Amino acid sequence: MSPRPQTEPALLRRLARLYGVQTSYIGMDAASVEARPESLLAALRGLGAPIETSRDLRPAIRERVLSRWDWHLEPVLIAWEGALPPVELRLPERERQGEVEWRLELEGGEQRKGHGRLEALTEISRRKIAGESHVALALPVEGETPLGYHALTIEVAGRTLTSRLIAAPRRAHAPAIEKQWGVFLPLYALHSKRGSIGDLTELQGLVEWASKQGAGFVGTLPLLASFLEEPFDPSPYAPVSRLFWNELYIDAGEAGAPPDRDGLVDYRQAMARKRAVLEAEARAFFEGATSRRADFEAYLQERPEAEDYARFRAAIERLGPNWREWPSRQRAGGLALGDYDEAVARYYAYAQWRVDAQMQATGAKSRAAGTGLYLDLPVGVHALGYDAWRYQELFASGMSVGAPPDIVTTSGQNWGFAPLSPEALRRSGHEHVQAYLRHHLSVAGMLRVDHAMGLHRLYWIPRGGGAADGVYVRYPAEELYAVHTLESQRNQAVIAGENLGIVPVRVNDGLAEHAIARMYVMMIELRTDESLPFRTPPRGVVASFGTHDLPPFAAFWQGSDIDKRVGLGVLDAERAELEKQERQKQKAALVAYMRRRGLIEEDAGLEEVFRGLLAVLAGSRAERVMVNLEDLWLEDESQNMPGTLDHQHPNWRRRARYSLEEMQELSQVRQALTTLTSLRPRVDAEARKPRLSEGIEAREARA
Repeated sequence: MSPRPQTEPALLRRLARLYGVQTSYIGMDAASVEARPESLLAALRGLGAPIETSRDLRPAIRERVLSRWDWHLEPVLIAWEGALPPVELRLPERERQGEVEWRLELEGGEQRKGHGRLEALTEISRRKIAGESHVALALPVEGETPLGYHALTIEVAGRTLTSRLIAAPRRAHAPAIEKQWGVFLPLYALHSKRGSIGDLTELQGLVEWASKQGAGFVGTLPLLASFLEEPFDPSPYAPVSRLFWNELYIDAGEAGAPPDRDGLVDYRQAMARKRAVLEAEARAFFEGATSRRADFEAYLQERPEAEDYARFRAAIERLGPNWREWPSRQRAGGLALGDYDEAVARYYAYAQWRVDAQMQATGAKSRAAGTGLYLDLPVGVHALGYDAWRYQELFASGMSVGAPPDIVTTSGQNWGFAPLSPEALRRSGHEHVQAYLRHHLSVAGMLRVDHAMGLHRLYWIPRGGGAADGVYVRYPAEELYAVHTLESQRNQAVIAGENLGIVPVRVNDGLAEHAIARMYVMMIELRTDESLPFRTPPRGVVASFGTHDLPPFAAFWQGSDIDKRVGLGVLDAERAELEKQERQKQKAALVAYMRRRGLIEEDAGLEEVFRGLLAVLAGSRAERVMVNLEDLWLEDESQNMPGTLDHQHPNWRRRARYSLEEMQELSQVRQALTTLTSLRPRVDAEARKPRLSEGIEAREARA
């Protein structure tokens, strides 16, 4: 009896699986969510599948199956701890005879060679496709491989095959440390008597003060280049590039503007003031003779892409803010002199040199003080930015990244930026991932990888669709882990993966296996059981009460965040009522728990309750505890409210209520940090000071 022909939905699901597109996922309330056919088709097109209508399904499946065998050698190979297993070589069976030669070129320049007979290789598997048999053979590549990025070339059956070999440590840098605590504040929110918006000098001041209090790290939001003119988008999670810092944060010595009366950052005004100073500096720098020119040239030699970036930013000012609407040559990545103002390009190159030098100096000072910078790596980039333009071949078209509906944002989220294509990343050997990790880890003592689930899968939403219309697309997790662990060890920097929301078990298992710290957020771990009203913070986490995407403690405790989310349309009334009832039970259980342990008094106010929560976190097994400085003075306004637009909520714009100088004098701040220090005392900074590749003075001189 012949098999029944597959139906159209079954064919679509099969093609989706062949491309790594999930046909369903476990969503909110542990319910299974089936992917919509239209969403599957859109994701498949974004991945390059040759499909327009249902008539293309069968030929697309045949082509995909054949292409996997025509991919004779995987574009990326992993050698954990330098041990490379036999390499899988795929060939038509009729070619399974003759000599095979391999050459391994190590990143240091050394070469290794070997050869063998195809007939002698062990067969792994075989498959008949379109009437022709194909075999997969195991090719041994002898010798232990030093850690690094290497190139493997195989000559076989008249073909030259190449692969990038990543020899990586299985575990990221994870030093044996005493339990640490750190503080968090967005740099745009930080301000001092010097000015109305934080810069890298303010950040150094915050690090210096926090270090004296006993902090092991200082965290902030992403510090990458943003569009602060046209196309205006100040979100730190929609950077122009993940390869360049934000020139807004340069300490250019400009006079500080008076703060807005509403307490919000005026990015356009702040950037205009900064740029005026930097443009004048740049003109003088390029027109005159200066001993610093050699340092500038050395920077460009080390970072040649900085000139390309500068030309792109300058071209925006001449050709328009949307590069997708530029003429074809410029849109495709080719810029000539007439496409931009050379003086503007020089300004952007100069600004990047300045901000890079100040970032390096800030990182060096932080490490020397024993209080490392905890930087943040966004999961994506702005669709109109440099990375999306220069590396167009790496991005999937017609799709954007987001998150499905969950208990915090019941309508889901569409973040608006194009996803990187997993197959394009593999073909490129993950060089782009390596570059943006190296950019951050050269400065950071610890790096938060936003939405670490993206190492395994990302939620793709078809252009024009709603957040609920998305599908999950799988990524080559082991290869991405290899780049992360290798860069982490080379830079002696810790990596922490943000694993909040709907997280498959394999993601947490993968992070733990590779010594990537996870997140623990008490606000979303609360229960109603008075005996233990929260999941206990485990080892291997950065623990905090909340995050920048959640309400501050005071708003949470008073419940004002729930009503605000309902008013803004990101939470429906029915679920809001359930959330209020659950919140009251959680609070009652938490208060009872802390009273029994003598952490708070019977009539404890907000400050005492929060200090009690800090004591719970500080006394836990978590290696690192982070406190949002704004919680210490009971701020009740959020820095960000997911699912809202600028006209609904001033996301990423609110200045801290107190200046750097003022917060140091607040009794509630001193008391809270004393609690943390008493429970997590820091060892002498000199005993744990890492070696510096360059002195602070030298780094500052470059600025």
